[in-house]
Parts: sequence; C-alpha cells; structure tokens
Amino acid sequence: MMGLSIVAVALFVAAVASELVLRGTKLQTGLGRVLVAWAVIYLAALYPVWAYGDTTPLPFTIFWGGAFLSWFGVRSHIESSILLRMLYLLRDRPLSESELLAEYTALYGPEMRFEELLRGKMATRSGDVTSVTPKGKTILRVVSLLR
Repeated sequence: MMGLSIVAVALFVAAVASELVLRGTKLQTGLGRVLVAWAVIYLAALYPVWAYGDTTPLPFTIFWGGAFLSWFGVRSHIESSILLRMLYLLRDRPLSESELLAEYTALYGPEMRFEELLRGKMATRSGDVTSVTPKGKTILRVVSLLR
C-alpha cells in the first residue's frame, strides 16, 4: 500500500512539474523540459517504490513510461482542441459565429502558430525567409513514420 501512495504522489508531482516547466508554452516547444521533469521525478520515486513497495524497477519503469504517454496524450489533445478553445472563449458571454471566429483567429490564428514554431526552434526566420531547422526536420521525419 505504501508503494501505491508513493506512485500516486509521484504522478501528481510529475503532472504539476510539467505545467511549471512549460510556463505557458506549447507542449511541442517544452517537451524536452517536460521529459527532464518526468525523469527526475522517476529517479526520485524509484528507490522508495522499490524499497517500500512490492515491485521491482522494471515494472515500475514500464508503468512510468505508460503514465507519461497517457499524460502526454491527454495534455496534447486538450492543448490542440479547437472546440475546447472555442468553448473557453464563450465562457464569459455569448458570441455570434462571426465574433467567435474573429476572436479565435486573433488569439490562435496563423501568426500565433508561426511564432510558436519559432519559439520551439522548429523553424527559423532570416529577413523574409523562413526555413525548417534540424529539430523541425527530425520532428517531420518522426511524424512521417507514424503515418
């Protein structure tokens, strides 16, 4: 039972730490920082789970990887959901369709998405020329393999 408590606390701390290291940026931009946070918390939880729980490092490692992937899937879906963003915009007052689309475009339009690519170092801009960085090319290769 003690091991389960340790794991539950570690998962909660990992989720909170992830939000803190993201500091309002997109998940794709801060993924490296999030991975470091999850790795540090994993290492901090590994010994207590092993010593006071009734499991060995391998099952805990497999569980931790699955927990991270679950968190990542939910977090990235919430972050990229257009419908959730529109509901968020409607939270304070009703809007007409054109008002909703105008407000959504102003807050989450192409300019904002482009700026996120630059912040995440997936693209670079030199004057009027924009190009994909090596990091961006790597992401494109990985995504193309997933199709």
